[in-house]
Amino acid sequence: MFKIMSATIEQVFIEALSLPTRARATLVHKLLVSLESEAGSPEVQAAWDKEAVERYKAFDEGRITERDAADVLRDAYEKLR
Repeated sequence: MFKIMSATIEQVFIEALSLPTRARATLVHKLLVSLESEAGSPEVQAAWDKEAVERYKAFDEGRITERDAADVLRDAYEKLR
């Protein structure tokens, strides 16, 4: 069953990468909200909420730009090596 779940997660991930930036952001938000009961302290949640709002505002104002998720993940994996 774990292999099936892993394949399913990988397929969902691949499909999610093909979404436009804002759609991916909405999906991420919904996934994070679904974890709220597991999130821990209200202070941590408030900090993440503030960070998300600040990042969205910065993106909307053009102070930061988007990057393909595949590029971000590749760079992150490279840093972990």
